[in-house]
Amino acid sequence: MNPPRELFEVSATYWLIVLSLSLCVLAGYLWRFVFGKSDGFGRRQRVLAFAAALVLCLTAVDGLNFAQQELSLQYRVAGSVAVIAMTVGLTWVHFSLWKTPRQILRRRATGWLVMVSSLGLVGWSYHRFHERLYPPPNKLRLRISTPGEKKEVREFIAMTDRNRPIRVYRMVEDGAKPVDSDQTLSGNFIESVIQRAPADTAANCHGWVFLDTQFLIPGEAVQQILDDNDYEFVFDPSGGDVIIYRDEDREIVHSGLVRGVLNDGTVIIESKWGIEGTFLHAPEGTPYSTSFEYYRTPRSDHHVRIVPVEELPTDD
Repeated sequence: MNPPRELFEVSATYWLIVLSLSLCVLAGYLWRFVFGKSDGFGRRQRVLAFAAALVLCLTAVDGLNFAQQELSLQYRVAGSVAVIAMTVGLTWVHFSLWKTPRQILRRRATGWLVMVSSLGLVGWSYHRFHERLYPPPNKLRLRISTPGEKKEVREFIAMTDRNRPIRVYRMVEDGAKPVDSDQTLSGNFIESVIQRAPADTAANCHGWVFLDTQFLIPGEAVQQILDDNDYEFVFDPSGGDVIIYRDEDREIVHSGLVRGVLNDGTVIIESKWGIEGTFLHAPEGTPYSTSFEYYRTPRSDHHVRIVPVEELPTDD
């Protein structure tokens, strides 16, 4: 899985430059705040204002990266506009105050805004420099839902044992929408699972369990399968049973298979996490829900029949 792309690839050197500039800006403003300014320092103050504007613009790049990666789709435009507006506003303040006497810098709110923003730029650039110099361990980002567009497959249909149809879907490969950050989860729990298969978009968790990894089906279709294919709720799971995760409204949000039960009663689950890979994990070790149930069927497997639409009987 590739990490989220940034507008500009930056390194520790980039943030060291930003940190150095922001320190110079802060030191210049502190000197001016304490000792005032004389007429001979006009050129130095202009350079200071320009350096502050440059630091703001460089830091705004990081703000735009943040808006593109961390905000959900409906807030990305607003976040980007907010970053640009804040950058323009602070830049104007820095340029407008370069020739302001010490007394005004001390007393006016804009003077304190200059000081606070300069201190904030130093803190943020140091944080980013340290983060680039000593990057944290990579955490797997999981697309726990199915982002992009799903297209109904009209050539095939799934049929339950009571001959009730279930619509099946495929991911649209061309022109798929980008993944929203609210559809991803930084997997802090990833260290406690074992990946069994790589990511693919052929099926979601329900399609992996019930359609032999051929299609995607929505969660509401799973309840229909449980009802029609003789599944019964069980308290004590065994290998081959199905685990169903539900949200607070009892809607089905995830499904998987019981791969085994250890001697101490530990249950081992395998499930496909959205359009990511399949993982072995504890029943409570998923990002979907901590509310789950086990189901068993007398059928030989869990696969629902997939029938070509052209073979379905038609009414005369």
